[in-house]
Amino acid sequence: ITSSSDGTKLAAVVQGGKIWTSIDSGENWVEDQSVGRTKKRHVITSSSDGTKVAAVPYGGKIWTSIDSGENWIEDQSIGSSHNWQSITSSSDGTKLAAVVQGGKIWTS
Repeated sequence: ITSSSDGTKLAAVVQGGKIWTSIDSGENWVEDQSVGRTKKRHVITSSSDGTKVAAVPYGGKIWTSIDSGENWIEDQSIGSSHNWQSITSSSDGTKLAAVVQGGKIWTS
């Protein structure tokens, strides 16, 4: 799960499931339909204001959103899919770093 610094924007991932987002401190949740539930698990991070979100599915590519998870884009720049272990974001969301199983590190 990831949260904006004020706790109003949340994004969560469920193992074997999709990404869920909330813009009202978790009162209501919306299930994302674009990233897909075919992956084993996701890891997620966000900027401090919660508008920029990034998720990495195990066995997939990096997915990013610039509207608090309402819309997602699959990053094609990394080439093939990877077994992601972790991802983190800078506070403004302009920089990402992600770790692949086996020790490779990807940065933007």
